[in-house]
Amino acid sequence: MPHYHWFTQWRVRSLLLCALLVGCTNSPINDAARLAQQDTFAAVQIKARLLEAQELVGAAIDVDLNGDHAMLSGFVETPQQRGRAEAITREQDNVKTVENNIIVK
Repeated sequence: MPHYHWFTQWRVRSLLLCALLVGCTNSPINDAARLAQQDTFAAVQIKARLLEAQELVGAAIDVDLNGDHAMLSGFVETPQQRGRAEAITREQDNVKTVENNIIVK
């Protein structure tokens, strides 16, 4: 019978752990986290437009968005690509300022 007792304790502990983990998954998101997610979504939208631009084929550009301030980084092949990436970013409604740290190879 000692084997049965050990197995029952293990099963009860596993069920408690599962209940604890499920209870934590529905925790509310605070306003700051919600805003960070929105900024991330806007940055993804900008990145998508940069990827769609034919002039920027072969460019590796990263976008960070902090409120209405966009920060571009990465690499392009020509100064024209660098300027075009900044222009595309400025066209976005939610962007007021752009910090262009893109490096021309």
